[in-house]
Amino acid sequence: MTRTPHIIRTRKPYQSFLFRCIIPKDLISVFRQVEFRVSLGNSMYSHSKIISTNLYNLCQFIFREVREGNMQDITLEDVKNILRIEVRKSLLHIHHYQYGTNVFSKDKLKDSISRIEENEEKLRDRLENDYKGTIDLIENEIDKILITQNLEPNKRNVEYKGLVRRWIELKLMRQDWKRDLLNDSGKTDEDFQNELETKWKLGLWKTGEDKKLNLSPVIENYSIEPIEPYIVQPKSIEQKYNKVKSSPSPLFSKVFPEFLENMKINKRRTGTIGASKDAFNQLIEIIGDKPIGDYNNVDGREYRNALSKLPSNRTKNPKYRDKTLKEILSKDIPIKDRISQTTQKLINSKISGFFNYCLDEYPDYVGSNVFRKKYQQVSSVKLKDKKEYFTDEDLHLIFNPKTFLPYIFENQFSKIQYPYYWVVTLGVFTGCRIEEICMMRVKDVIKENGVWVYKIREEGEYGEEETQVKNSYSERTLPLHPVLIDTLGFIKYVKKMEKIGHERVFHELIKKGKKFHKNVGRFFNDRYLKKIGLKDGVRKVSFHSFRHSVETHLTNQNINPRFIDYLQGHSSKDTGANTYMKGIKPEVLLKECVQKFDWGIDWKKLKVDWTKSIR
Repeated sequence: MTRTPHIIRTRKPYQSFLFRCIIPKDLISVFRQVEFRVSLGNSMYSHSKIISTNLYNLCQFIFREVREGNMQDITLEDVKNILRIEVRKSLLHIHHYQYGTNVFSKDKLKDSISRIEENEEKLRDRLENDYKGTIDLIENEIDKILITQNLEPNKRNVEYKGLVRRWIELKLMRQDWKRDLLNDSGKTDEDFQNELETKWKLGLWKTGEDKKLNLSPVIENYSIEPIEPYIVQPKSIEQKYNKVKSSPSPLFSKVFPEFLENMKINKRRTGTIGASKDAFNQLIEIIGDKPIGDYNNVDGREYRNALSKLPSNRTKNPKYRDKTLKEILSKDIPIKDRISQTTQKLINSKISGFFNYCLDEYPDYVGSNVFRKKYQQVSSVKLKDKKEYFTDEDLHLIFNPKTFLPYIFENQFSKIQYPYYWVVTLGVFTGCRIEEICMMRVKDVIKENGVWVYKIREEGEYGEEETQVKNSYSERTLPLHPVLIDTLGFIKYVKKMEKIGHERVFHELIKKGKKFHKNVGRFFNDRYLKKIGLKDGVRKVSFHSFRHSVETHLTNQNINPRFIDYLQGHSSKDTGANTYMKGIKPEVLLKECVQKFDWGIDWKKLKVDWTKSIR
């Protein structure tokens, strides 16, 4: 997102934005200052941008009047006061627009009530259909609030889980309160406070005449009355660690079916539920069936140690499939034959998820998740170091016209041709992740500042994305190399797909799960690399090696590391760079980075005439 130059954020996190005004050089002698700043009274960038634009235009008007001699006696403090009044007016306008408090328009009032009901329904749907994703977003909001109060977020804490539930209830209660307020039900802010106090006994407000508090973001004097702080009384050692249980906690085997039923209600995948059942059986066999409140850190450590010793493909290997887990664990399995660290972590996460559920549903018995720990490291080799890059010789072998083109277009068993051709070619010229290429849509290939680019972006909400990216840094604008455009004719291919009526460039790739790349991955990694002898069981190469090749190639040419990070969708080690690189112009990235790709391959020999087969 490109920042407006006259908006800056305050030094402390999660505070409002500031309007920064640079005084023109010819007026510095009048105001005796180079610049000044005014608080925008808002923490949302979208709102602050609107307000700052108004302030900027107002400042320019004042400067013109001063130059013309109409405001000779005006001081800098007078200018600031004028701007502050404009800020208040803008905040009031935003408040009316957002909350529908403009009582003079019945249509706007109805729209506001409909919007409130829609927001409430959306929250309920998200909680039902994508519980985990929604909870993650809620926890992020709560973490921000706790940090501003100098409190350390602790998601393992039972009180933290309760805070999440209260946040959801408060969100829904606030929607009801807004709806009642707009419907002229006669309820006041005081009624809302009383309802909160009755429900949760928070003790947030004063008693007597000072009890009233206007919760609206904008009031007549644009200030909020002080609130007495809520002090959390620490629990005693006996209260914290020696919980008195009125009854013994239920058995693990009794609660787990309830957990599985909850997964079905939340529409979790059948494979995920099956994996949880397998982890359930493993835990009982290794640790035993205990009351859920009796599992401790020792059990968690023993379970993870046992996972690290299990052989891979245990159910298929004739040496182990008929043996119990205890019989298998009694043997010394070679490290190379054991399950990977990723698999260990995945299995452990199923049990950890169950105990997270117990923290919510059985807080009187389970005080912490003893299985939420890092899994044991079984290899000194880092996972990221296992992938190798393609050398120049490898790339010449991959893109040999005598092997590359016939393997794609003359394979009678292949129903997918052009996506294989383009995805692999785009991989070596962009360094993109395979899924980022396969999900490409026609509307994402556009021209910006005279440069053809591919805009990688995520659309949709809460796990229902039309397109997905790995993280926030993955959203970026990539210039396309001239070879792709001028030599191979990629833009013409995209335009042809658009003319035919396809929304996605590689529409032949079917979405499996949430990904489009499965077929391409099997073609390139499992078949083609083996065909040309690069996947011989010794070298760890795959489509992902293109990313390592791009990074290595550009690094050897002393390209700015910030450009490389942005090109690959990585977070820069320089915190400031992550913000500044978002606004990099495509023509700059093309000239300084993308055009530096020179693999020494004659791409003209790899050009294909697709116009005859695609109509």
